[in-house]
Amino acid sequence: MQHQTFLNGGIMEIFGGFMMMMSIIGFFLVVIWFILPFVIFNIKGRVDRSAAMLEEMDQRLKHIERLLQEREVEEPRPLDPPL
Repeated sequence: MQHQTFLNGGIMEIFGGFMMMMSIIGFFLVVIWFILPFVIFNIKGRVDRSAAMLEEMDQRLKHIERLLQEREVEEPRPLDPPL
C-alpha cells in the first residue's frame, strides 16, 4: 500500500473541487439565461402599455386645455354684493 503525497492525489482533488464549483456556477448561469428573456419581455410589455396610457392621457389633457381656451372669459364678479 503506497501512501499518496500532495502531488499525487492533491492536484486531482483541487481540480475536481474547481470543476465542481464551475459546474454549480454554470448551473446558476443557465437558470438565469433561461429566465432572463421572460423577465425582459414582461418589462417590455409593461413599458408599452404605460406608453400607450401616457399618450392617451396626453390627448385627453390637450382636449381639456383646448376646451378651456375656447371658453368665453367671464368678467370677475365681486364675492359680496354691493350695499
